[in-house]
Amino acid sequence: MYSAHQNDFCAAPMENTFTDVDAFSVEMEEGDSKFTKRQDARTSLPQFEDERPLFHSNQTPPGPSEPFLLSGNDVKVPYTINRYLRDYQREGIQFIYHNYAKSRGCILGDDMGLGKTVQVIGFLAAVLRKTGTWKDVENNKPQFLLSQKPSEQVQKVFLIVAPLSVLYNWKDELDTWGHFRVVVVHGVRKDEELARVQRGRCEIALTTYETLRLCLDQFNSIDWDAVIVDEAHKIKNPKSQITQAMKDMRCEVRVGLTGTILQNNLEELWCVMDWAIPGCLGSPVGFKNRFSDPIELGQKHTVTKRALAEGRKAVQELAKSLSHWFLRRTKALISDQLPKKDDRVVYCSLTDFQRKVYRAVLDTEDVTLLLQSSGKCHCGSGRPRKKCCYKLNANGVPVRYLYFSYLAILRKVANHVALLQSKEGTSKKQEKYVTAICEQVFRKFPDFTGRCKQAAFEAMSDPVYSGKMKVSVNTLYVYCMAEGLEYHRLDGNTKAKDRVKIVKEFNSSRDVNLCLVSTLAGGLGLNFVGANVVLLFDPTWNPASDLQAIDRVYRIGQCRDVTVFRLISLGTVEEIIYLRQIYKQQLQSSVIGRENARRYFEAVQGTEGQAGELFGIRNLFRLQTDGTCLTHRILEVKSSLTQHSTPVYICCISWLLLP
Repeated sequence: MYSAHQNDFCAAPMENTFTDVDAFSVEMEEGDSKFTKRQDARTSLPQFEDERPLFHSNQTPPGPSEPFLLSGNDVKVPYTINRYLRDYQREGIQFIYHNYAKSRGCILGDDMGLGKTVQVIGFLAAVLRKTGTWKDVENNKPQFLLSQKPSEQVQKVFLIVAPLSVLYNWKDELDTWGHFRVVVVHGVRKDEELARVQRGRCEIALTTYETLRLCLDQFNSIDWDAVIVDEAHKIKNPKSQITQAMKDMRCEVRVGLTGTILQNNLEELWCVMDWAIPGCLGSPVGFKNRFSDPIELGQKHTVTKRALAEGRKAVQELAKSLSHWFLRRTKALISDQLPKKDDRVVYCSLTDFQRKVYRAVLDTEDVTLLLQSSGKCHCGSGRPRKKCCYKLNANGVPVRYLYFSYLAILRKVANHVALLQSKEGTSKKQEKYVTAICEQVFRKFPDFTGRCKQAAFEAMSDPVYSGKMKVSVNTLYVYCMAEGLEYHRLDGNTKAKDRVKIVKEFNSSRDVNLCLVSTLAGGLGLNFVGANVVLLFDPTWNPASDLQAIDRVYRIGQCRDVTVFRLISLGTVEEIIYLRQIYKQQLQSSVIGRENARRYFEAVQGTEGQAGELFGIRNLFRLQTDGTCLTHRILEVKSSLTQHSTPVYICCISWLLLP
């Protein structure tokens, strides 16, 4: 999210000066048109005080003090906004308008922190004929309050869909950058606000993905000029209810905003693009055969020259197809305005107790059953064991349910053994299985509870701790309480409005220099520029989640160098998760970044017989006990493929999780 303080010229938005000197106030009640007039005091104010945006700064805005023309003389970004724009942002506004004028959708895929929000606001200001002055306020008045001169407002209405965590950020930014009539369609008043939209009382409606899904018919009763979706990668799963609802929206112009359109695999890219411009990349099967398969095979370390050439050709063809509807710029555009970032991977050896518990989980009969589940059944049917005589374990639980339950347990043990005592971090479906499994482990270690109570972390002076599972944040919370540390906390239970308050307090106060944040709750739309150290407590399957968390700190507005520590438990499932992150990032670099990415791995995702060192159940359910680092071996041996290698700092340390 772009915010005013990110710009050198945008120190802070001006205070609302309209409250005490309004020409009149209007009180609208349901079924009543009561209003009161007050004397017009605006004639005594300088004209520029009515402009939006207007930031208090001694510096002159860098841009021209004239509108930015998009089409003829009538569609233009007002000079009040244009003077603060960078060239690439004007290009982005032009890109959105070009597709809007052709009644088709598009995706703005800029890196986080490049101002996708302000580009959308510039586009909206242009098509709504805004001037950024008091003239907009006059035009926004109810019709019966206008003078004999008719209103110049344009009768258009736009819908912006965003995650709840950034919904009110959008409201704040729209109020900062212009005079828009905005309603928030969410919560108990959503029906009332939708009725206002239907009566033509607003220009922009803000809502969440979930509200739109639940009230789809009501939203479809409105003739939207365009639907703009923030964090559009949430539409990456074609089978999800949110994706289905978004595809059922009755609007031709669909604009998506995401800096991470490709997070796990190429099918996600297809799904988001197919929402914005239906059919633009063909059918799912055709896309897989034409693009996904050759591109992913071309990423293999020992790929043949022919397969490598076919993969690169597919990348070029895909880039050409995307160029009409997809625009992406990276942080290289603003690298001169950013401080340095030092990204370190810290490999932490398991304690003896951790290792014993981890091994005890792997030695259970269920894990043995899982490891043998794909083998041919001994009955001679030729079918896999999990589909023949071994569908259930000894307790009658389907084998397919065991996979995610045991994976969740291994992640907890790799993180902190005490997490086994918590039910959080597992789904309700997994909960009963996880509880039963943990009881088996506890029986092997009678002093388990006592040892967990004495658990201690190695202290590190880092202002932002980020963990994926809420339970990780809870564990850190207990530690901070015990040590008497002052801290802020932000997780999935934090209300949307409280999140903004917490972030503002953390960024402005020097009294508290520690914030505990769950990766998923703090990864969207929040700016922690008050921090300069990020500690990622546990890796996520999706590399974009970790990158988004880092970019909350490392962005425009950050004045200090930033250090990132990624903690990985050596030889465990966490190391495989991190290696898969690298695999996915290399794929993203090839397809979206159009780079000749390094080919580190033998594995090919989703291809039978090509599990390599990354995929498949055997890579996940094992413990490397020789003390070596798999990541280091892979990167060290195969880094000769490229002359341009990003340094990876690997420090193997003993981490005192338990005494």
